[in-house]
This record gives sequence, structure tokens and C-alpha cells, in this order.
Amino acid sequence: MKNDYYKAYDKRYRQTYENNSLWEISERTKEVIDTLKKYKITKNSNILELGCGEGRDAIYLLDNGYNVLGVDYSFAVIDKCNELTNYKYVNNFKQLDLIENSLNEKFDFIYSVAVIHMFVLDEHRNKFYNFIYDHLKDNGIALIISMGDGTLEINSDLEKAFDDTKRVNINTNKEIMVASTSCRVKKIDEMKKEIQLNNLEILEEKIIDDVPSFNKCMLFIVKKKLEVKYEDLYDKTW
Repeated sequence: MKNDYYKAYDKRYRQTYENNSLWEISERTKEVIDTLKKYKITKNSNILELGCGEGRDAIYLLDNGYNVLGVDYSFAVIDKCNELTNYKYVNNFKQLDLIENSLNEKFDFIYSVAVIHMFVLDEHRNKFYNFIYDHLKDNGIALIISMGDGTLEINSDLEKAFDDTKRVNINTNKEIMVASTSCRVKKIDEMKKEIQLNNLEILEEKIIDDVPSFNKCMLFIVKKKLEVKYEDLYDKTW
């Protein structure tokens, strides 16, 4: 059960829906839109959202003509995305365990908002970054947003991930019992190290304070570190 701790998020979504509410607010993430514009991601680009949740960003992009695939481990939340869109985008939402599985395509832009903190074990965090590396095109970029102000450290008890606790639902302002889930927040220097160790080059990094439902977050824009082949360095005119 220890290695399945991150699956408690599916339990939390199910408990929330049993209380006739949504877990997330519908306000989209400004940084996703800003990154699209800055790096010239077009409506012809292939876009992937890792951990799409209830689809606040993916649905907005789909409604505006972008080619987006939203994936999430939770079956319940993928069903909710389809319900919220009247099943208009059934081919654009997919249940996927990125720790165990992969996709058969590559993307121009991958983004993930407040997902990496859900993975506590180093092996799972590395798999998260490896998934991004393996699914990015060589000239693609990825946006990673993580909980944390750059100095905060949190490492939750995996054994308690499925234990129920009282939480105030942001949409109803009422207390409900939901799974405790998992959380690991690192200092920004440690985040940078683990990103770079997984063959991703950091193009931008900063602390932001306008991500819906969070106080402060760390933002990274990354690309693949490409291997330099010997023949590319060899002077063929010699």
C-alpha cells in the first residue's frame, strides 16, 4: 500500500462528489496562458496536461481551439471532466497513471500545475520528470508549477494518505471528510537539483502567488537536455 499512496487523491475526489460538490475552483491558471503566448504555442501544437484534475485549464484551452490532452490518475475526476463538458471532449481526457504507464506520442508543450507535490517518494518524483522528458519533442517545453514558497519543506506520512480528515471545501465553505492524501514540498534549490538530475534544462524559475487555491508556488519552465553526439562535434573539413 505504501507505493500506492498517491492514489488517495482519487478517493478524495470521489468523497467530494458524494457531497455534491467540486474540489477545485474553476478559475484558470494565468501562467499556463502566459507561457503559451511567450513561447508561441499555437492551436496546431500538441499539448499535454499532467494531472488535469477537474479540467479548469484544459477545458478553457479546448474551448478556445487548442489541441489538448488532459490526463489524471483519478477515474472519478476524468468522468467529472466529461460530465462538466457534456461529453464534448471525450477523446481529450484520459485516465493515466504516469508512474506506471506512458503515451505513444510526443508533445510541443507539457504543463503540470500543482501535481509534483503529490509524489513523496524520490523514485516517483523522478518518474514524473522522466515522463516529461520522454514525452516532450526535442524542441518542446514544459511548465511545472509546485506548491511552496522556495523555503518551505513538507514530507507527509505515506501511511496516512488514505486516512480521512476534515477539510473545508473551497466551493461550499463546508467541512467534509476526505482522504488526507500525500504532500512533499521541497526548497527551490532542491527542486532545481532534482529537475536537472533528470535531464531537464531550466529556462525560467520564479516564485508566483496567483495560482488558484494556493498561496505561493514555484514555477519552472524546462526543456530537454539533448545529447551531443560525437559526430556533431567532429570537424568534417579536417
